[in-house]
Parts: sequence; C-alpha cells; structure tokens
Amino acid sequence: MIPIIYEKDETNFVSNGLGRLRDCISCIVTEERNGVYECDFEYPITGANYDLIQLGRIIGVTHDDTGDIQPFDIVSYEKPIEGIVTFHAVHISYRLSFQTVWSSSINSLAAAFTLFGNVTGTPFIYWTDKTSSGYLAAADGIPRSVRQMLGGIEGSVLDAYGGEYEFDKWIVKLWASRGETRDFSIRYGVNMIDFNDETDISDNWSACVPYWTDGVDKVIGSRQTSGSSTITGRGETVPLDLSDKFEDKPTNAQVEAAARSYMSTNQPFLPAQTIEVSFIRLQDMSEYDEFDNLLRCSLCDTINVIFPDYSTQGKYKIVKTVWDVLSGRYEEMELGKLSTTLAEALGISESTDKAADILSGNVTIGGDLIVNGTITSDGHSSQIGWRNFGGDTKNNVASGTTLVQISNDEISLDPGRWLLIGEAQFPASTTGIRELAWYSGTTLLNASYITTPGTSGQPTRLQSCVTVLLTASTTMNLYAAQNSGSARNITYYWQVIRIA
Repeated sequence: MIPIIYEKDETNFVSNGLGRLRDCISCIVTEERNGVYECDFEYPITGANYDLIQLGRIIGVTHDDTGDIQPFDIVSYEKPIEGIVTFHAVHISYRLSFQTVWSSSINSLAAAFTLFGNVTGTPFIYWTDKTSSGYLAAADGIPRSVRQMLGGIEGSVLDAYGGEYEFDKWIVKLWASRGETRDFSIRYGVNMIDFNDETDISDNWSACVPYWTDGVDKVIGSRQTSGSSTITGRGETVPLDLSDKFEDKPTNAQVEAAARSYMSTNQPFLPAQTIEVSFIRLQDMSEYDEFDNLLRCSLCDTINVIFPDYSTQGKYKIVKTVWDVLSGRYEEMELGKLSTTLAEALGISESTDKAADILSGNVTIGGDLIVNGTITSDGHSSQIGWRNFGGDTKNNVASGTTLVQISNDEISLDPGRWLLIGEAQFPASTTGIRELAWYSGTTLLNASYITTPGTSGQPTRLQSCVTVLLTASTTMNLYAAQNSGSARNITYYWQVIRIA
C-alpha cells in the first residue's frame, strides 16, 4: 500500500487525503497485544509530497493483511545528513493520553466506559463483548489520562476486568478474547524462514501468602498454592499484594480466594516463553489462492508452530506483529505459548471458558457475597463471580414422593444471570427414591432423582444445577423428597454464582 497523508483534524480516513507518499522508502507498523501500536517510515527530502509530511498530521496505512487502513499521528522525525528522513507516528488512540478523567467508586466496566465516553468533545467511542463488574482501583478520585485508566497503571481496566484491546480508528474495543483460532501452521521445512525460542523461569512461582493493606490496617491470608508443580525446584512462596483488588477491607477468606483466582488467571508457574518466527506467506503463491482466507492470521489469533528438531509443536497466540506496509506482508511475529486452559504464558489474559471458570471458582471479579438470609453484595451494586454457599440439615423429612422445602433460609437473588448448585446427602438405604430440585416460588426449575439408591450402608448424594436469567429480585428454594419408608434427616448445601 502507498501511505496517505491526512490533515490533523481528519475523522473519516476514506479518501486520498492531502496526497499519497509514493516515494516512501520503508514503512513499518508494530502492534503488540495490549501494548504499543506505532508506525515508522522513511522518506527522501526529494520525494513527491515530502512537504506534506508535517508533525501533527496523520499518516494512513494498513496494519495487517485485511487491508484495513488505520490512522497514526506523526509525532517526531530525524533528519540525517544524507537526506533520508525517519518519521515516527503513533496510533490515533494515543490521543487518549491527553484526555483526563477522575471518579471514585467505579464498580463495573460499563460505568468505566461511560466515564471515558463523557469527556467533552471526544470522538472516541467504547465497545466490549464483556459484562464485567468489580472495583476499579484506578478510579480513586485522582485525575488520570484515559489511556492510563485503560491499561497503563496498576488497578486499570485491564487489571480489574481483563481482556484484549483492539484500537480501530476512533473505536476502543475490549474483547474477552480478540482473534480467532486459525487452521494455519508455520512448519519447519515448509514455510518457516527463521525461528527463535526464548524461555525464562526466573520469575516463576507456585505458592503465595496473599495480603491487603490500606497503609494502616492489614489482612494477611494463609499460604495458597496454585495446585500446579513448578519446574524451578525452589519450592517458592512469594508475598502477593492484593490491595488494589478491594475497595473496602476484605476478609481473610476473600483475600485467599482472590489469590487463587490470580494464580489461575496469570499462571505464574508457567515459563515465560516468546517465540519469534519469520515465514513465507503461502497466500502469496498462486497455487494457494483458493485458500487465501484460511491462511490469514492477525494479532491475537492462535496458530500452530511445528519445529520437530526442537520438539516444538503446539498452539501459540500471536502477541506482536511487525507489518511491512509497502510490501503488504508480515516482517516478524512474536508468539506466546498457550496452556491447555488457553491462558497465555505471557501477559495478562482472561479465560473465555466460562463454564470451566465457574466450576473451578475462578471468576473472581469484585467483592464477596454475604449470606444473611438473602444474598447481598458487599459494597457493590452489581456483583459477578464470587461463590458463596450455605448448608444445614433438614430433620425428619417424611417419606413420600412430594418435594418439600429443605433450605431453611429463602435465597433472594438480584437481577442477573445466576448458576444455582444444590447438593443433598440422604441417609443410607437401598430402597425408595431420592430427589433434589430448585424451585422459584412454585415453579420447578431443575430436578434430579435416583430410584436405586445404591450399596447398602452408603449414603446417597444428589446434585441439582441450573442457570437462570432474572429480570427482577427473585426468591429461590431448594426442595427434596425421599421415599425410604420412614422420616429421615437430609444434609444439604447450596451454592450460587452470579455469572452476568
């Protein structure tokens, strides 16, 4: 592509602007996952339209093989004696470094994006496919730039809610997981030109002592382990400061749960691995024309790398691209290896496997939920993720097939999407039925039952799980029935998880 020069107040980027830079010697765009997004180009002082290249103006160039044009502000240059000037430009989203906001008690991603979008005169708009709640530590009442709030400081949007950014002209997109899994392989002996694998275990750890402090008070949790072995042999335990994860003083249990979530999300026990590869674009060859779309790959896509001599074979996420604008091809890629849970060994990420997160208790955004007859949120109006449970024994449940309420306290849930888990243990018996069910008022939501309880002398356990989308506060109850010939005591517990 031939780069285009636009005036500094251009907003559409669909025309030839002030003119094209036909004598451009080189033009490279570097983009990193949740990182830099910049353009460097060289131009001779004798070249056509050289006089149009001015600081503050915009250069429009492609950044990947989709052909999409992105705008970059020209911010600096170097003029050596030989007359070839090197210009440096940054993506127009860097203008967010010069928009200032401040607020306190931001407790959701939607509220944060509303704050950013209310900057006077801003052309930027914000989009996400995530529904996330939780305390935004960077919203502490101190004025900060929007770009800092997005991801430039501790307690930023990335820290609080996770995700992967895409800056598309004036649109700031925060994806739960940007990119696609491509059926594309870089293979030694086929299309691989160069390969370099850098792996580092110096910062690995597998256990921690989590703590919270506001400078005066403190909460120190017990030692938490990741559940995964480390390859360092150090048997390490590190301190883990979680002060920016809570607006108010947490309990020991909350600090410990936050530590487990941190280890699950960030995988500190995995080696930091970066692979740099250069490869031939097979779609540039005529015999691969019909597979052009299948052979495309972009930042945050997941692709295959196969190098038998180094026993390297697996799926890797593209975490950095270097794009040659003039030739329309990638000059370099850096890949971060993916674990089996799709958490990168590099950087901060959020798992997109919500079901696995929920069942393992790893969705941990926001404050804890408090059990006191009803479910309330501890200082936050919209809570996602933290688990809570209650349990008791329902005495003398009469024999029969009619379900009876066994939960002593009704469970009142706020609007939102919830996962309800109930479990009951029935006394040992080889006769009769066992049944467990969730009810909303008089409406049966989900039930499980067994007609052959099993081995004599062994208790029977049943579990009933259901997801519900509530548009208003709703009371839930756990019911059970047994038909073993006499009244029996039933031990139970319930667990609720807000997932949206």
